[in-house]
Amino acid sequence: MAHAAGWLWKALVIPLCIVWQVLLHMNVSGGDAGFIRYALLALPLAAFAYWTVRRARNKPLWSAILAAAAVAAFFLEREGRLGLAAAYGVPHAAIYVFLLYLFGHTLLPGREALITRLARRVHGTLPPYMEAYTRRLTVAWCVFFIAQLLASGLLFAFARLVTWSMFINLLNFPLLLLMFVGEYRYRAARYRDYPHATIAQTIRAFTTDTGIKTAGTR
Repeated sequence: MAHAAGWLWKALVIPLCIVWQVLLHMNVSGGDAGFIRYALLALPLAAFAYWTVRRARNKPLWSAILAAAAVAAFFLEREGRLGLAAAYGVPHAAIYVFLLYLFGHTLLPGREALITRLARRVHGTLPPYMEAYTRRLTVAWCVFFIAQLLASGLLFAFARLVTWSMFINLLNFPLLLLMFVGEYRYRAARYRDYPHATIAQTIRAFTTDTGIKTAGTR
């Protein structure tokens, strides 16, 4: 029974994420004020509070930041109905800034590129041409992160809110998936004789990498 429940939960993850993103987009781009809108506004703050209690090193500092974020979000929501956009737009930008730093600082002279390091976790030793490719791929991901940040900022500044919301809420995960799948297909075609890690293996190596796993924890 427990095994079946586990498979059912996994099967529901993607549909639930899609429903969540559509519901969020509908409310960010003009939903009526009500329980659902304020629940959506409170959820990222609740997640931030959970992280502060369980993981933050400097709890007083992060508690003060949490309080300021909550006040700002609800003020923006009351005055301009922009609280929900801020509650999800700021984390979206913060995540991509963090990823840009995470990948980008490993490209500095004398350092091993992040994806090169992840490839070594999967394959062990790497031939020189794969070392060069994984370094170029790290650069490509940095370009992707910069493009996400620039597109989000430009759309928020110059386009309608519904267009910006569509980009960060509905297109975010499909664009990430497209980047993953496109790179994998290119690599498999370009280096046919090399044993390639699957997307799942790549994600597993990324999430278990020591520098990432301990970030922001005690």
